[in-house]
Amino acid sequence: MPATQVFRASDGAEIAYSNSGAGEPALVFIHGWQGDRTVWGDVVKALGPGVRTIAIDQRGNGDSRTARGPFCLERFAADVRELVAQLGLEHAVVIGHSMGATVALRLAVDSPDVVRGLVLIGPVPASGGGFSAKGEAFLRSTAGDPVAVRTWLARTFAGTPDETKLDRVCAIAAKADRDATLESFESWAFADFAEQTRAIAVPVIVIAPEHDAPEAAEARVTALLPNAQHVVLAGAGHYAQLEKPREIAELIAGFALRPSTGSG
Repeated sequence: MPATQVFRASDGAEIAYSNSGAGEPALVFIHGWQGDRTVWGDVVKALGPGVRTIAIDQRGNGDSRTARGPFCLERFAADVRELVAQLGLEHAVVIGHSMGATVALRLAVDSPDVVRGLVLIGPVPASGGGFSAKGEAFLRSTAGDPVAVRTWLARTFAGTPDETKLDRVCAIAAKADRDATLESFESWAFADFAEQTRAIAVPVIVIAPEHDAPEAAEARVTALLPNAQHVVLAGAGHYAQLEKPREIAELIAGFALRPSTGSG
């Protein structure tokens, strides 16, 4: 990934990001829970230098791990909005993975003028994660626990995970602040703004990995968005951008760089 840069949010928190490439529209990447901006490295590389890419470390994660809270969807979305403004961009195509997709939806609801289009990969619905009590307890247990987090992340790949890629995401998760991880879980796992997403008018592509309940994403995310297309990505698990970066890049380019994006 490109060199780390830092901007100061409106509440004084210092938020890390990367900024590379050139061209319009700018693409802003938002990682998921216990992730950081480096999970997008292979996708950014596949897109090439002719595409403007900006990737943020959400507060509590990566190089923003010492930034204070709150650690919630609204604050994460505000950070993206403020970064876009500080970079002098009128708007951007916003790309989110998992919880990052929920942040992107929150941004599109709260600040529709900032969003030219949305790419949602393995999205957590705006109606929450829908986990069982046992599932909630397990996910909370992964915060700061390298054994539990590895067990969880191994399940986010299709089939037997590539050990190098699994090591990579485990190392990223190990950098996340434990308290921030737990606080943010309560925000995205119990999100409740699905009805508001029906007002999102910009074009959206939902990329649903084949091994990540794509039918649930279609019913709980795509079906609510008036200008959305649903694509099932074959052979991929939840961490599709690590397993299929070139395919993800091609889908993003085909959607985001076409002239009609943002016309809705």
